[in-house]
Amino acid sequence: MFTVNLMIVFHLAMCYMAYAPEWWYVVDTEHSSIFFTEFILWADIFIMPIMFFVAGYFSVMTLKKHGDGKWWSGKLKRIVLPWVIGAALFAAPTTYMILFSRNSPMDYGTFCNTLFFFNPETGGSGVLFSHVQYWYLGVLTVLYLLVFLFTKLDKNILEQVTPSLPGNSLIAGLFIMFFCNTFAMNIFTGNDDLWIHFGYFLVIQPCRILLYVIAIFLGVYAWKHQWFVDGGYTPSWIKWTPMLIVVSFAYPLWTVYGSFIVPSPHQFLLVKSLLQAALLLSAVFGLLGVFKRFFDGTNRFWGEMAANSYTMYYCHMQVIFPVAYFLLPIELTAVPKWILASAIGLVLSYAVSRVLILLPCFSGSNKAKVS
Repeated sequence: MFTVNLMIVFHLAMCYMAYAPEWWYVVDTEHSSIFFTEFILWADIFIMPIMFFVAGYFSVMTLKKHGDGKWWSGKLKRIVLPWVIGAALFAAPTTYMILFSRNSPMDYGTFCNTLFFFNPETGGSGVLFSHVQYWYLGVLTVLYLLVFLFTKLDKNILEQVTPSLPGNSLIAGLFIMFFCNTFAMNIFTGNDDLWIHFGYFLVIQPCRILLYVIAIFLGVYAWKHQWFVDGGYTPSWIKWTPMLIVVSFAYPLWTVYGSFIVPSPHQFLLVKSLLQAALLLSAVFGLLGVFKRFFDGTNRFWGEMAANSYTMYYCHMQVIFPVAYFLLPIELTAVPKWILASAIGLVLSYAVSRVLILLPCFSGSNKAKVS
């Protein structure tokens, strides 16, 4: 619930960030702030890895509980079907906000036939084609298949072992993999914000995809070694949060200003990659520790929000960008405007999610509610 709500206010913050991507759906150029640029640089590092970690943790748990057939039946209904419907029906109107919010004269039909679904010059998808937020469901489907295949190659993956603490080698290995991925992929792609798609099927960020693979298998490892159960491993919030606080300031500041300090692009990238790896590692372990220590329980509010978190994720981009668009003429500085947009966007996303959760593909989320 925390991660999904953070993602919603994160996507709204991009509307008010200085140096926003040119392709972002709604950009309030008259009311922007470098604060939001640094906030985006910070939150963007760990939101999705945490989502994949949680997915990995519960994937093997439910696979062992339900068996292959029922497990895949649930994934097809809950993940694959919403992914296909969302990408086919809701991605194009959301992406059209790029043109609509900038008062482009191109109508929606022309947009779909020339820039989104089709490109007359190449015969394939258009240059603005995307799955919007539903890319996560597509990548998640592929990674679920990968986890499933690994359980077939090694059935011991589905057998839990005696709870034990992760060794320093695991922590060091994760840090090294995070660092190497960031450094190598930035050199290879030249753009850590690059998105590519494979036909109409899959939309990925090359600089992030390996991090998501690592995160989902870390979740599998955590379940197998019984993290978070009584007597099992829980990251120490006292150990991890000081590091998280330090790199939460250092990484955005270096990313914005570091190139003015060191002369070489490779030196800048080296420090950036080290800080990013430290931020990702400390955010995952630190936030797990904080929530286990201070929020290890539920009530009607938490249960309601947890139950609606998936449906809020599913609908939020279709809700918040019209909100940001209609707030464009309002004369407020960036921070108050973002707070207003976030409050409206969160409430409306929750209202729409309450309707979506009635659908069979989302109704399973009601299990999170407290009776």
